[in-house]
Amino acid sequence: MDLRDGHPAKSPGANFREELITMTHQPNEFRFTVHPEASASFHDNGVVILHLGSGRLFSSNQAGASIWRRVEQRLPLEAISREISSEYQIASSTSRDHVAHFLSTLEQHTLIQREAVS
Repeated sequence: MDLRDGHPAKSPGANFREELITMTHQPNEFRFTVHPEASASFHDNGVVILHLGSGRLFSSNQAGASIWRRVEQRLPLEAISREISSEYQIASSTSRDHVAHFLSTLEQHTLIQREAVS
């Protein structure tokens, strides 16, 4: 579930880690939605996402594409990680960790946004 944008990888900063902790400790208080400036195209090997505002392209494998489809459905973290765990036959805790990290990366690049669950 790696997200690539063709630029050299940067190490995550303190804010990234704080957001990841917040996301995993408040998993059902919000759901994710696609940012209005993000557009995705699916292909056999995964997904390509264009940030319309910056013109940057991002790509991910099939697991990332599966997560992106669930973001399009506006699902919360727990629902996404539960479905990914089932789809890929991996432990729930492993799925949750990887999904949370991937969602944080998408959010960091302004490709998705949080929406409060009402």
